[in-house]
Amino acid sequence: MKFHKVIPYKIRRAISMAAIIGAPILPIAASCNEIEPEPTPTRDVEIKFNNENADKVLTFDVLRNYANDATIRTIYLVPIEHWDGMVAGNITFMRKNFLQPRLNISPKIRGRGDFDFVLGEASKVPTDSLWFVQQGWTINKKYQR
Repeated sequence: MKFHKVIPYKIRRAISMAAIIGAPILPIAASCNEIEPEPTPTRDVEIKFNNENADKVLTFDVLRNYANDATIRTIYLVPIEHWDGMVAGNITFMRKNFLQPRLNISPKIRGRGDFDFVLGEASKVPTDSLWFVQQGWTINKKYQR
């Protein structure tokens, strides 16, 4: 009779001892099995273009390749030099037929920098000039106070 009472006591004691000893080891052993992926490095890319080379620099293939690259966070389209000859009609044409389709390729593509248009021409097309500002560009910044 005493034999039956002793065995359940030892089993309960062994279970509680295993729980005390094994509890701290279990999370350590579980974390060793997990392999955490290395964080993907992110970088920003600036593509500079002017009135003469925009169609060669900002091709759809180049922008798609940058947009599909997982290491690139943001692609900035940066206008350089003076944009001679950009009157109101040309500003609207450039927005609708050139820049907007390129920005629609990926949400990673944004504007940065300043378009130096002929003075007063951007104000003739306010919806287009607002669109430029919303995309991240400025217009004739050096003339603003």
